[in-house]
Amino acid sequence: MTEIRRSSSGFTSDWTHSIIDQRAFRDEQRRLEHVWTFLGLADDLKLDGDWFRASLATRSVFVQRFGDELRGFENLCAHRFHPLRTEARGNGPVICGFHHWQYNREGQAVGIPICNVVYGKPPHELGARLQKIELATCGQLVFGRFPAPGAMGSLNDYLGEAFPILETMVPKNVQRLHVERSIQANWRLNFHATLDEYHGPAVHPTTFGRYGYASSLSRYRYFRFGAHSAYFDSDDENCFKSLLAGCRDGTYQSSHYFVFQILPDLIVAHAKADSSFWFCNILQHSPVAHDRTAFRGWLYAAPFRSSLPRLAHATRPITDILRRYIYRHYFKRVVNEDASVCERIQEVAHQIDKVPMLGAQEERIGWFEESIRDLAGMTERE
Repeated sequence: MTEIRRSSSGFTSDWTHSIIDQRAFRDEQRRLEHVWTFLGLADDLKLDGDWFRASLATRSVFVQRFGDELRGFENLCAHRFHPLRTEARGNGPVICGFHHWQYNREGQAVGIPICNVVYGKPPHELGARLQKIELATCGQLVFGRFPAPGAMGSLNDYLGEAFPILETMVPKNVQRLHVERSIQANWRLNFHATLDEYHGPAVHPTTFGRYGYASSLSRYRYFRFGAHSAYFDSDDENCFKSLLAGCRDGTYQSSHYFVFQILPDLIVAHAKADSSFWFCNILQHSPVAHDRTAFRGWLYAAPFRSSLPRLAHATRPITDILRRYIYRHYFKRVVNEDASVCERIQEVAHQIDKVPMLGAQEERIGWFEESIRDLAGMTERE
């Protein structure tokens, strides 16, 4: 039996197994399917019958509005396992395109063509039903998980102090720009890049890295809460508490960059678009295979108050039209630059036989690795 050792950085000696081996990757994802995972935005489900497809630990699922309630199911017909939703989003009853089996809001098969002829009983006696997933929301963020025996903890408990912040950062009825792409690298490598303030000058010379390497870490504020972490670029040692209090009472005013990494797949950031205007970014890295990740991003004007001059504030609805597209251009550049680095690491991942040498600006990568192993219940072998 191979000995697994955890280094002081939070990595174990086998940390690349699920990056280079599909079987190890599948085992990792099977363990993570019971963890609260970001699936999409409730804004996309405004009307009765609206639905969107998502991925939960690589398993295809869909979320649908039934009246005033959201329900989630695995995207497999109980009959012959054809996917019920074959597009990214839509509206309509839950009907399988293979044999026209229809399901109700409980996931029970209620419409089966010539059921008495082919099964000798009516649909309600057949007992066919879809696999439900548990759903919960934080503002407009929709999270889900597959039920598990003994699974405990609400979404509120899981997000902890981040809950009221994320709830405020992602309001409803906001115009958002959307970005998608496939990345030929493992999802953990992609998440690592978002937890690293050290690579800016080398990878993002015209955006994050245009000011060069920091000569001091005095403005770097790292916070760990539960499985998650946050980074603030601020002179205020109490910036996290100030943000939390301001989100709770509605007084927070945009003033500095910060980013929340919510395991396993969500990043929510607050960044400056130009000298006076702030935006929020939602980023998702969904695992697809050991060497492939599906990226989705949403961009929109920050919902917080700002110290804009009166004229700039009054004209913002007009100036934001152009600003949004300029901001998306640079956002996509940053995403593509990070993706390129991750894809290069993926190419040589089979050669890696040691743990990374993490510096002060990469500390949260170690936290992430510790938390993922804890969430997946992957204890070290002795």
